[in-house]
Amino acid sequence: MKTNHNAQSPSALHGIKIVDLSIQIPGPYCSMILADLGAEVIKIEQPGIGDFARALPHLFNGINRNKKSMILELKSLRGKDILYKLAEHADIVLEGFRPGVAKKLGIDYATLKGINPRIIYCSISGYGQDGPYKNISGHDINYQGVSGLLSLTDDLKASADLSGVPLADIAGSMFAAISILTALINRAKTNAGQYIDVSMAAGVFSWVGASLFTALKGLNNSESLYIPHYGIFKTKDDKFITLGIIHEQHFWENLCSVIELGGMRNLNLMERIARREEVLRALQSAFMTKTREEWISLLHEADVPCGPVLTIEESFSDPQIMHRNMTFEMEHPVEGTIKQRAFPAIFSDTRLQKNVPPPLYGQHTDEILTGLGYAKDEIKKLREEKVVA
Repeated sequence: MKTNHNAQSPSALHGIKIVDLSIQIPGPYCSMILADLGAEVIKIEQPGIGDFARALPHLFNGINRNKKSMILELKSLRGKDILYKLAEHADIVLEGFRPGVAKKLGIDYATLKGINPRIIYCSISGYGQDGPYKNISGHDINYQGVSGLLSLTDDLKASADLSGVPLADIAGSMFAAISILTALINRAKTNAGQYIDVSMAAGVFSWVGASLFTALKGLNNSESLYIPHYGIFKTKDDKFITLGIIHEQHFWENLCSVIELGGMRNLNLMERIARREEVLRALQSAFMTKTREEWISLLHEADVPCGPVLTIEESFSDPQIMHRNMTFEMEHPVEGTIKQRAFPAIFSDTRLQKNVPPPLYGQHTDEILTGLGYAKDEIKKLREEKVVA
């Protein structure tokens, strides 16, 4: 089923306006999801600083397309007045300050609700807006630790290997996007906005509930979750493949039809875990006898779940990724042609937006102020006062 590319059909969130006060990853990734779905996103950045993610252009570009950038000093009275005008006409405000900061600035939910009762205000923070951890500083690894997730990697003998993707940050992004869309549906029924408190640690904690390794822990008195045939293996050509057999006996038997493992073929899962070192050594030795592509061809033909470990560059040209149109290019005003990863879902009728490159720092400040009714001389004065830039 193909996406409807009718340029005249509106996107699902066409007409929804978002004021995004967040920086780095959690908030901006969330607002990009909503922007891809058609929302208008105004990204507010601090004078002289901006979003810290700009120091890493590939990161910034990967999570900030389809947005406008405005530089606004929120500590000034005139800066707050401009934000209030934006909030008056906005549907959603998204922020990622530490708990209490928005209130100190006078831009918290209670204040903006007084201006716009229909506003949906979403806060993303490490541990949430209240509770014993609310004032504790943290980053992704801290939130993963509290969630219990890192104890699973320890059981998998990979305690030194952290994910290259900030899982807690993205958990926060995804739950924020889901919650905002839920609040929009609720507002359509009640005509009332609401406050949303998203905790990144709580997001990962929720994800851990879906862990098969958690479910297996302690089963039949096993002290380890380590499944020897679920992992990454090196091949003859110094490349790597993934092997994804967990509990399925038929997949294990399919693997044994390709690799000679002697009497191990009839072992059940718990027996294979009990003899994990022996099984692992046998698999490691076997996979070193052929190249990555040879193994993938053989294992796919035998219906064994496996795949290549691709580099970032290789992933962009993977045939399945290309078939789903998961990559596209944009023309950036400074950096030229940049690669983007597309919205991962395919809609039969809803049009996605992917035609606006990541904004330059403050690129749309004048445009936004003009839209709010400010004259050129007023904008000039605001610049002189360093309220905007």
